[in-house]
Amino acid sequence: MTPTNVRRRTLLTGATAAAALGATAACGDDGPAGTADDPIEITFEWWGDDARAEITKEAIALFEKQHEGVKVQANFADYPVYWEGLTGRMASQDLPDVFQMDYPRLRQFGSSGMLLPLDGVVKTDDFRAGLLDTAKLDDKLIAVPVGSNVFGLMYRADWFEEHGIPVPEAGYTWEDYGNTVAALTTALGEGKWGGVDWASSYLFAELWLRQQGGSFYSEDAAALNFTREQLVEWWGTSTPFKEQGAIPSAEVAAEWTAGGMAGDLVATEIRWDTAINGYWSTVTENGGTLAIAPPPTADPGNLALHLRPSVQFVIGANTEHPEQSAALIDFLLHDPEAIRVCGTNRGIPSTNTGLANVEFDEASQIVLDYEATVEQHLAAAPVMPPSAAGAIEAKFTEIYEQVQYGEMSPTDAADLFFTEAETLFASEQ
Repeated sequence: MTPTNVRRRTLLTGATAAAALGATAACGDDGPAGTADDPIEITFEWWGDDARAEITKEAIALFEKQHEGVKVQANFADYPVYWEGLTGRMASQDLPDVFQMDYPRLRQFGSSGMLLPLDGVVKTDDFRAGLLDTAKLDDKLIAVPVGSNVFGLMYRADWFEEHGIPVPEAGYTWEDYGNTVAALTTALGEGKWGGVDWASSYLFAELWLRQQGGSFYSEDAAALNFTREQLVEWWGTSTPFKEQGAIPSAEVAAEWTAGGMAGDLVATEIRWDTAINGYWSTVTENGGTLAIAPPPTADPGNLALHLRPSVQFVIGANTEHPEQSAALIDFLLHDPEAIRVCGTNRGIPSTNTGLANVEFDEASQIVLDYEATVEQHLAAAPVMPPSAAGAIEAKFTEIYEQVQYGEMSPTDAADLFFTEAETLFASEQ
């Protein structure tokens, strides 16, 4: 087999990208773009563990069998290493042909022209309603969702049943949730807790704001869209329950070597619903059972839930092979055999074909059943996070920790957060 010659890559944006696609299609008039003996080589990279790598490579082998003129060079790494490498390669415009994208980072890559617009490039007629909206920037489709998830309250059903504590039903308030956590903590006894400090989460703060008709970011994602007073109010939602000892202090939680629920220590956690897969084996091996209920809300008539892409696929604007790159994405998301191989490793399938062909394990079936119960509560997704979102989230957590440890008042902490956020937004301009 003759190795594919690697030509110098150029950044493709706008009309240039369209011209490249046209040129690729035109090549079809003169014969195949690649052959089994002299294939076109495309690169495909993702983050994940060995289990994800094994099934992904199996699906790639199926693709190559059906597309003999294309060879896929696959590579993966764990999350920090993956993003460190990709961020460094942005400067040299040497991104993979196809790569896995994390939604909070999409604007960072898309706004800098690093991603190929995908309208008319990949198949878009089979995605579940609303999911493609999370992949558009300035009305251009720059990614496609691979899987999806929704916020939910993951809980130890066996503990609720054992102690006769009712499972919250859709529409319960954040205060109701705190009271449920307190009842569980009392019933479970020393060393176990009903829940953890939910006010520490930037994502839950966003959910709480949306439940009141607001948002965390402005429509152009260039500024915060709430007040210091609202932030102080949010941080205060867990304060009464910390004071009565219903949720663990920061000092106690810091001593845990495993996550609260994974460590058999916590009865409830608000998470993206597909996180249940990460806890399933540990909890069930301990004799426990897991289930999912809707999260608490600030307005019983507005749970503010939305389908979020768990993982997205994108094509680098520097690709020389947009047609073959798109073919790989289409195959992974729409081919029944590839879907069965990949399963729910990257979330509940984003396409209707995926839902029809995936084999759900017990944990994933619980996710699917839960999402069916909250479908009526789904709303439009919030604005795509700004490029600075990762740094803003880190600052949110860091500053709130100072409140948790009594090193700063909520008011002073809110002032500091707004100052830091303004600096981070300015650095992205």
